[in-house]
Amino acid sequence: MSAPVTAAAMREYCLVGEIEWIWRMLLQGRDHLAVIIEESDKILLDAWEAEPGSVGSVEWDALLAAVAAHELEAAGLEVPAWGLRQPLTDPWTPEHPFLSPDRVRAQTPAWLSKQNIYVPARDLVTA
Repeated sequence: MSAPVTAAAMREYCLVGEIEWIWRMLLQGRDHLAVIIEESDKILLDAWEAEPGSVGSVEWDALLAAVAAHELEAAGLEVPAWGLRQPLTDPWTPEHPFLSPDRVRAQTPAWLSKQNIYVPARDLVTA
């Protein structure tokens, strides 16, 4: 998956309100990016430079940008312009089935809270 493909997949589920699947597509795209980085696949990495279309939500767009930027920065790679965003104006805490908003904030990694997005670190882990 590239950034445009990830955003398009997320958008399909955003349009029908399938939040769980939006998360799945976001994390699948992120995991694909991590493999591409690990394998140093220049062609596929270049595909992540292409600016994605909107997911259909400013918040989800910002989360996709933050996640991609974090992966690239962690690998010492340059973040494309679309991944360099200003933090959201208003804090965004996606609804969580188990944790209160305060607990979500407490468990959010710093790189994400800097973007005014609050998601517990454990929700970003995949097997």
